[in-house]
Parts: sequence; structure tokens; C-alpha cells
Amino acid sequence: MTDLLDLMREPPVTLPVFDALGVIQGEIDETLRLTHPRMAWDRARIELHRHTDGLWMWSVSFHADGRGSGYRVGPKWGHFAKSREDALHWAVDELLTRLESVEGKNADLIRAWARGLA
Repeated sequence: MTDLLDLMREPPVTLPVFDALGVIQGEIDETLRLTHPRMAWDRARIELHRHTDGLWMWSVSFHADGRGSGYRVGPKWGHFAKSREDALHWAVDELLTRLESVEGKNADLIRAWARGLA
């Protein structure tokens, strides 16, 4: 979905997916979490990490109302942005897109949290 805020951001840099590049095994530069009050896992998580070439990578994960999706940040996925702010914008966009078909209280909480990050 394209909206006015998308026009203010650099488009994401899409590179081919290469399994050999893997995911980040060490410490992630920044992890944004919407924690669950009782469960061990987060309701939602966005990981942001600066790649060696200076581009920023992102990943998104969520658990809500019997549904879930997620992956760990890394060059393997080909998700890159020119700045941290752009990476966060595209991560929020991806998370909201993944939640489009999910209905329920937890999904609504995640949507509100994600929109507050942008």
C-alpha cells in the first residue's frame, strides 16, 4: 500500500535472496519489542541492523490471535534501506501488511504500536 508517507522515504533497496549470506548470529543493533504480559515471546518485534556496506536491514515478527509470522534480520532476505529511519518505516509497513488478514485484540494492539513507531 502506498500512502503519502511512503513518498517521503527512500524506496527500499531490494537485493536477491541468497541463503549463503545467512542471518545475523551475533548481537542485533536495535530490537523494538511489544512484549506480552504473560508469555515468554513478544507480541511483535522489529529488528534493525546496519550491514557492513552501510545499508540498514530489517526483520519483523508477530504472534497474535492464533497467527504468527517472523524471521531474523540478515542479508539473506534482501531487505535493505539507505537509513535507519527508512528501514524502520519499511519494517512497520511490512508488519502492517502481514497483519491485514489477522483480526482480534492482539492484532489491534500490534497495529497501534507499529503505527506509533513510524
